[in-house]
Amino acid sequence: MISADPPRLILYSDGYNHPFAQSSEALAAIASGAGIAVTITSDLADALAKLRPGRDVLAINALRWSMTQFERYAADRPHWAGSLSDEHLAAMTDHVTSGGGLLAMHTAVICWDNQPGWLELLGGGWNWDRSYHPPLGPITVEPSPALAAPFELVDEAYHHLDPAADCEIMATANAGQGAQPVVWRRRHGSGRIVVDALGHDARSLSAAGHVAILHAMLGWLCEKETAHDA
Repeated sequence: MISADPPRLILYSDGYNHPFAQSSEALAAIASGAGIAVTITSDLADALAKLRPGRDVLAINALRWSMTQFERYAADRPHWAGSLSDEHLAAMTDHVTSGGGLLAMHTAVICWDNQPGWLELLGGGWNWDRSYHPPLGPITVEPSPALAAPFELVDEAYHHLDPAADCEIMATANAGQGAQPVVWRRRHGSGRIVVDALGHDARSLSAAGHVAILHAMLGWLCEKETAHDA
């Protein structure tokens, strides 16, 4: 059940080559519609400082990584490349372990390749040797039947994110190359984690089926463990 002292969504929004301002506003509207207060910040340290340990949901809608894989990123590295400090990884991990929530949106699965522990926390993510996505275009999303009916969406369908065995797959996406797991949830310590690799832009986040998925996933993230919550 939802706590009488409901959590807040602290949303870190920042990064390269995506309309994060618009997609974060769309995500905030979904959370607000579910009765969750939202704070958006473009500073990760600020986001972490705002968290009430073990109570709030930290959302990452951002793209910061080393940008060393290809020379086509060379001109953008001075402004957009980024790494995750040991201190900040520990803060996020401790937040979840102590009962907090973590929502990783779309490009969050690419973030912070200097820290393998980030993708370990998520239970999967982008592998530069395997992962790719077809161009932005129409895809078919098939959620868990309890969440929503299958629906069409214009988005990027990330391939080969390889969620771990303890991840519960909540939705797959098919861009014509076979269904790929794109939404999953897992537990870590006393906390909960949701990865939603959809959400390239506000159009994706405004689609009714995607809204239904996010409402359900936010509800799950905001629940507190009980003796009967297996």
